Amino acid sequence: MEPRRLKTITILILAMLNIALLMLLFHFLYQRTRSEQSLREQLFALYDSSSISLSEEDLSLDQAAPSSLTLSRDLELEAQIAAFLLEETAEGVHQGGGIYTYTGRYGTVSFRSNGSFDYAPSAQSVSSPADFCESFCETFGYEEAQSDLSGGSGSFSAQRWVDGTLVYNCTLSFLFERGRLVSLSGSCLSTADSSLLPDNRFTAVDALVKFLDFRNSSGIVCNTVTDVTPVYELQATTALPLQLTAKWQVSTDTYQYYVDCSTGDITRS
Repeated sequence: MEPRRLKTITILILAMLNIALLMLLFHFLYQRTRSEQSLREQLFALYDSSSISLSEEDLSLDQAAPSSLTLSRDLELEAQIAAFLLEETAEGVHQGGGIYTYTGRYGTVSFRSNGSFDYAPSAQSVSSPADFCESFCETFGYEEAQSDLSGGSGSFSAQRWVDGTLVYNCTLSFLFERGRLVSLSGSCLSTADSSLLPDNRFTAVDALVKFLDFRNSSGIVCNTVTDVTPVYELQATTALPLQLTAKWQVSTDTYQYYVDCSTGDITRS
């Protein structure tokens, strides 16, 4: 066979193979879309049968839950936070029970092994409370949640995010009076030495089905589910290290509920 003809036949075979692969890909995508649509319709029908409505516009069922993480206490981060607040470097003093305190001319910052900390200022003036809070959040990985500052007085709250996922119970609360920082409390965490935990990775649909079973068996009052979102919960006990547990936050017209991605256990905010 002539080389030119052989080359033409080879090109045709490769072209037909590529077309076949494309057809298989389109078929797979079509089947997946149909499967997802069918699953969505079944979920809505299931909720409708229990007289609960799902917010179709805001509900995203293709989100992925994050992996749970174990954390290590970061004494260096705590020292950096203390230096930011005290405006000077202070030595941490171990008070026992996992408590470290940093004291300077502006007050005392105390950190605990469960990730919580608080600051008791002593006559610390702040020229711009809003700028002070925003600078703190930018430096240490928090995002503004709510601000009620006016004329040097009021409150400011922020929340911690990890790789785009909200740690819903890791918050900061600032309080100012007439240009003075009165108090600061919240939680701090570091993912510098984190490690993944094995979990079952419940999907959004799994979480909604689990929540519906919980609602029907417990008799809680709920008429609408408005959203389902992957979040982290900061957990710590005397027996276990700091941990970010992956959960699904199910928002309803009454309360927010949290479905554990590993155990399926449900708690309420």
